[in-house]
Amino acid sequence: MWNTGHDMQANNSVSTATSTAAEVFDDAAACVYLATNPRMLRKMRQEYGLPFCRISSKSLRYRRRDLEEWLARRRVAISA
Repeated sequence: MWNTGHDMQANNSVSTATSTAAEVFDDAAACVYLATNPRMLRKMRQEYGLPFCRISSKSLRYRRRDLEEWLARRRVAISA
């Protein structure tokens, strides 16, 4: 059976939503991405300005792009 243009648009919307969702991390995924633990993640937020979005009083999210930019700003060049 052939896909109609409408079906293809619906599929594109789903894949866009999925890729956008993959760009947002919860605490556990942020820890994996940053190769750290929950205690250090909290310290990074509180003391080092790690950007996050507060979804509710107990739920935080982190955008991949924000984490990458934060890491880039903190990069230290080593001179030989």
